[in-house]
Amino acid sequence: MAAMAVLVALCALLLLHQPSPALGDDILVKTFSDQGTERFNHLVVDKNTGRVFIGAVNKLYQLSPDLDLVIAETTGPKDDHPDCSVLLDCPANIVVKATDNVNKALVIDYTTTRLISCGSVYQGICHVRNLHNISDVSQIVKEAVVANNATASTVAFIAPGPPNPPVSQVMYVGVTYTGNSPYRSELPAVSSRSLDANNMFSIAETAVTTGTRQFLNSLARERYPIHYVYGFASEGFSYFMTVQMKTTSPSPFISKLVRVCHDDENYYSYTEIPIECELASAPGRKYNLVQAAYVGKPGSDLAGDLGITAQDDVLYAVFSESDTSEGENSIKPSSNSALCVYSLKSIRRKFMQNIKSCFSGNGTRGLDFISPSHPCVLTVSTHRVVTGRDH
Repeated sequence: MAAMAVLVALCALLLLHQPSPALGDDILVKTFSDQGTERFNHLVVDKNTGRVFIGAVNKLYQLSPDLDLVIAETTGPKDDHPDCSVLLDCPANIVVKATDNVNKALVIDYTTTRLISCGSVYQGICHVRNLHNISDVSQIVKEAVVANNATASTVAFIAPGPPNPPVSQVMYVGVTYTGNSPYRSELPAVSSRSLDANNMFSIAETAVTTGTRQFLNSLARERYPIHYVYGFASEGFSYFMTVQMKTTSPSPFISKLVRVCHDDENYYSYTEIPIECELASAPGRKYNLVQAAYVGKPGSDLAGDLGITAQDDVLYAVFSESDTSEGENSIKPSSNSALCVYSLKSIRRKFMQNIKSCFSGNGTRGLDFISPSHPCVLTVSTHRVVTGRDH
């Protein structure tokens, strides 16, 4: 899926950078490939220069706006083992072996002109690189940040966050629990991480029992995988799109939106809602597995259809049906897919409706895979008016 997303992004990039041909002319298409690389995982484009950066298995690439190769940086294989720490401290009986370094995150930090690349080796550590020359590594941070195998998901993006949003920026990270190492229980499912050079990739704010992080409870994390698909920020909140089971017991997979407030130092605002994609032309047919997404601005026609302005944010998401040949609760996507469009205004409204409903005493609060659920309690807001007079 990641490789397909890169291909789509490359196609879109090519179309954007080529002049419009005269009628009947051939369209000039430029491509980039490396026969020695197993797969491309992530692609980002510098919005200021048009430079293209690709994260792959054991490789990073820096390309010109015309997709000419500028730098190819080898990142693996590395001698590693899941039982070794980020410092490569290994138990005496463990023998390290050459391990592919799968790119799990590739993010541009525009405020400091840096490229952040994170790989699966050494428990999922990240490198900070010069955006003009990816071979120039300014920091290697020995902190587990991303997934430590080839298949588990990771989503990372930069947006405002504690301690002083919107001035301070942090890196939001969502990671699937792998359970293949004694060190994975220390890694939050969702976190906000510092981008300060002296505190790079540490949890942005921490207290004794809280902070800008969310863990799955130890009973659920092994049997309740959460797959992170996309992340973005809008109007004071950061969001993750996920695929996860409907309940903590074996059940069909659904898609969800996870949200946290930018100024929340304790993740008390962590909330989830289901997100569905149904077509008017196929009522009752549910496309339940989100595969890819993008947040952007609508054109005037779409804005009018959605009842918003062309300056409002819109979420575009591609969903697939579950492949039921693999079982009723399959997470494998079928070949049937659909594109659904949502205004962020309507999404914010749905979150607020759910919160108000709980304050009205309806439903439950809490997520069983994080902490036990409890019934919502009717909360009445009272206003006391005090009047007085002179004596």
